[in-house]
Amino acid sequence: MKTQEMTRKYMIAVIAVGFLCLIAATVRLPLEKIDLRFLFLAAFTVGLGSRITVQIPKFKSHIAVSDTFIFFAMLYFCGEAAVLLAALEAFCSAWRFCNKKITVFFNAGAMALSTSLVVVALALFGIDTEAELHGNTINDFVTTISIVAFVQFFANTGLSSIYGALKTGQPWWETWKTHYLWTFITYSLGAVAAGLLVKLVDAVGFSALIATIPIILFLYLTYRMYLKNVEMSLTQAEQAKDHADILEKQSAALAESEERFRSAFNYAPIGIALVSPNGVWLKVNHALCQILGYTEDEFLARDFQSMIFTEDLGNTLIKIHELLSGKVPSCQMEQRYLHKHGQTVWASWSVSTTSHASSEHPNLIFQIQDITDKKLAEEKLRYEAAHDALTGLPNRARFMSKLDLALEKAHTERDYKVSVLFIDLDRFKVINDSLGHLIGDELLIGIAERLRECLRPTDLVARLGGDEFTILVEGHYETKEVIRIAERIQEKFLIPFKLSGHEVYSSASIGILHATDNHRLPEDLMRDADTAMYQAKRAGKARHEVFDQDMHEAVKEILKLETDLRRAVEKDEFYINYQPIYSLITGRVEGFEALARWSHATFGDIQPSKFIPLAEEIGLIDALGEHILQKSCAQMYSLKDCMPDGTPLMLSVNLSCKQFANPNLVNKIKQILAETKFPGNKLKLEITESVFFEHQQKAVEMLNQLREIGIEINIDDFGTGYSNLNYLMKLPISTLKIDRSFISPIQSNGSNSEIVRTIVMLARNLGMKVIAEGVETKAQLDELKRLNCEGAQGYFFAAPMSFEKVQYFLNENGVANIPESRFDDVAVVSTIQ
Repeated sequence: MKTQEMTRKYMIAVIAVGFLCLIAATVRLPLEKIDLRFLFLAAFTVGLGSRITVQIPKFKSHIAVSDTFIFFAMLYFCGEAAVLLAALEAFCSAWRFCNKKITVFFNAGAMALSTSLVVVALALFGIDTEAELHGNTINDFVTTISIVAFVQFFANTGLSSIYGALKTGQPWWETWKTHYLWTFITYSLGAVAAGLLVKLVDAVGFSALIATIPIILFLYLTYRMYLKNVEMSLTQAEQAKDHADILEKQSAALAESEERFRSAFNYAPIGIALVSPNGVWLKVNHALCQILGYTEDEFLARDFQSMIFTEDLGNTLIKIHELLSGKVPSCQMEQRYLHKHGQTVWASWSVSTTSHASSEHPNLIFQIQDITDKKLAEEKLRYEAAHDALTGLPNRARFMSKLDLALEKAHTERDYKVSVLFIDLDRFKVINDSLGHLIGDELLIGIAERLRECLRPTDLVARLGGDEFTILVEGHYETKEVIRIAERIQEKFLIPFKLSGHEVYSSASIGILHATDNHRLPEDLMRDADTAMYQAKRAGKARHEVFDQDMHEAVKEILKLETDLRRAVEKDEFYINYQPIYSLITGRVEGFEALARWSHATFGDIQPSKFIPLAEEIGLIDALGEHILQKSCAQMYSLKDCMPDGTPLMLSVNLSCKQFANPNLVNKIKQILAETKFPGNKLKLEITESVFFEHQQKAVEMLNQLREIGIEINIDDFGTGYSNLNYLMKLPISTLKIDRSFISPIQSNGSNSEIVRTIVMLARNLGMKVIAEGVETKAQLDELKRLNCEGAQGYFFAAPMSFEKVQYFLNENGVANIPESRFDDVAVVSTIQ
């Protein structure tokens, strides 16, 4: 915008000065010089001479034939006439080829100004054109012509180059030198031609001018063609220069591109290679050499077929064929290559052609990225997803997948068998809790190793989780082979485990299932194998059981019992039988043992040996134990009026060892005693020896708290469980109850009583009493008396009775001595109490 404004101001200034020059020329014009000859010259110059123009190459300026006639008017007539003719000719000429009016007036003003400067220059040099040119002196002629040519040239081209420089933004000197310097010859020729015409007119007459006009026109046309050729040459030269510049730039860009490609190829982070259609390596980069371990020369001496895994070569050649046939633009796949040092290299392979696939023999571009670490990581993830992290054995998901495949094969292939061994460790939680989880983990690892040693090569062992393992046996085999596997496992488990300085024994309960047509899903097999394992555990642990349909029915029954047991406490379906306990010293009843029974609507009366373990397993033992204790305390307290002294008899109630896991046990017992008003010193709690092994210090603290409120502690079934003399000395135990299994063998002659004698002597030394359970004959009673046993209970004295019968029993007999009739032999009745 600033350049356009300056250009416009310059043009207006030139127009203004040119206008002043025209006014001056008009005022000073000698009218006597203006005749028909001048008018003819002016008409010819404006009418025809201005139309024959020569454009200045590469610029919007023109030189007309009329310039010669303007010079002639200046030399022959006068300078003022030339100024007016020059302005008029420039105006008319510009009007034809220029649309902008300011440019038309600028051209007229510039010609008026430049021609006026010529007139002034001649005047300053004191040259009278009429006297100088009409004379005979050659020096005066040359001087005049030179001044006219030089001044007109510099004035006219100077004004035009300033305009051009302002418009294009180039320096004035550069514009004048490039576009106008060479036009000096034009001005010189025009001035010389005008001077010769003056000489010719002087010699021949004005008619000579008319005769020379065609010659002058011919010369200008020839010169115009010459200028066009010059312009074409300049254009071609500029085009050649531009083309050369473009070629130079393209060449530099191509060289730079090639260098970038070479650098990108050689130092790319992935392997890149140029390969011939038949597989020969043509060029390889550094990354590919590092990936496969070969040098570039070693690559170029081989083909890729010799480096790729045979298993992957077939698919690779198929994809290359598809590429070369034009079916696909590129191919990708994962391949395995053999490293120079022998290891496997996983690679992500991509291939394309160097040219269009339709060309005759296009080369191939291989891009090979090392994905070995990725593959190893994926393989590790797959392994970890299918294997147990601790033992390295297959996990549940892996085992179930293999079991599914084996079962499917068994359904489709004749005589194909499938068996499952479900293994659960016995008392693993005790080992884990007592010796710590690290020792427990070591034990699991050791067990996994021994299980592997017991299998056939085709068998699969897995860890389901925790202390559960499974073994899958499939194929063509005899069922006794599966039994033999279970036996080998039990034999292996007889050997102690050496674990961080500890010698630990472990055993397992094993359930065995042989698949049948009824087993359609893997879950069916696992369910029944688990059922068989559960039966093995209930049967005494450290053994195996083979599943049969009766087991399934038993499990269904247990499931129903479990469901009903949850409602039985709320519905008060439990009742209590009481069995009297006699003192063998006084022969009188000293108390009763409360024996819980469950009156089930479907299965009738259910013994404690069946529902107590179930309650322990499903977490109902606390509620059930509290319910039995509260009910028995309330019932026995209601019988105090039957006693001579008005106080209740001693009440013995069994506690499950699982109840000691409840930290609120002692407070709950205190609450029950308070609610029922039953005195604590009349209550005996019977526990088994296992409580000391499972709860240890926690059980000791609880028993001491119970002893502080007067409650006595009896060890029930003494000698049948975990016996430790150390806890007998530490605990506030008042009575040892000898299990019926030690009483039953006693014969009429007193034989088979050695164990009983030992227990009585032990209790006496520790200051404890002894009560014998399951007394059923007079001989057993006599031997117990002879051994100084303090108390006894059993069917010889009285069978367990309901609460209503206890009332009748006390009303009839009170606390009298044992009737003599009871000492006669009675039939032995085996009953679980």
